Amino acid sequence: MKRLVVYYSLSGNTREAAETIARALEADLMELETEKSMPKNFAAQIIVGGGQVAFNHIPKLKPLTKDVASYDEIILGSPIWNSKGVPAVNAFLQDEETAKKVTSLFFLSGGGEVEKGLTAITKLLPNLKNTVSLLDKKHADSKNNDEKIKEFIGQIG
Repeated sequence: MKRLVVYYSLSGNTREAAETIARALEADLMELETEKSMPKNFAAQIIVGGGQVAFNHIPKLKPLTKDVASYDEIILGSPIWNSKGVPAVNAFLQDEETAKKVTSLFFLSGGGEVEKGLTAITKLLPNLKNTVSLLDKKHADSKNNDEKIKEFIGQIG
C-alpha cells in the first residue's frame, strides 16, 4: 500500500509529528503551504488565523509536491485553530477523491480542545478509521504525545 502523510504546520509541532509518523510507516511526506503566508508575529497569527477559521476562509494552496492520486491512503495532520481545523487543510479536502483517501487523522492542540475541530473535519472524511489528539509542546501533558503516536501508528498498521 502506498501511503502519504500530508500536514500543515505553522509552529513546527505538526511537522514533527508528521515526520515521526511518516518515518515509522515508511510513507511519503508532503507539507501543505498556502500561497499567502501567515504573519511571523504570534499575535498577528492568532488574529489572522482565527479570522480565517471564523469566516470559513478557503485559501489557495501552493502547488502540491506529490501526485495525491497515485497514493492508496493518506494520513492527515492538522493543528487546531479556534477549535477547528486550519484553512489550508480545508482547502486540501475540497477535492472529494482526495478526502476519500484519508483514513487517519492526527490533530495538535495548544489547549486540548479538539472535539469541535474533530467533528467538523470528520464530516469531510468518509473513510476515516483512526484519529489521535496530540498536544502542543508547550502544554504540560504533551509528554504523552510519543506514546499516543506509537498507538496511532499501531492502529494504522
